[in-house]
Amino acid sequence: MDKIKEFLEGVRKEMKKVSWPSQKELVDNTVIVMVFTVLISVFIFVVDQLYSTILGAIYQ
Repeated sequence: MDKIKEFLEGVRKEMKKVSWPSQKELVDNTVIVMVFTVLISVFIFVVDQLYSTILGAIYQ
């Protein structure tokens, strides 16, 4: 039981050292991640459609 208590105290001390982002930073970073996720998804979709069209023309 002492080891669990010691572990939780260590976690509490380390969490105080964490530099938490402000709400504006959090929102900005979330928007950036969402935009890049959409862009990469569109890119992969376009490449997949291109390959499907090329392979369909070759093997049909």
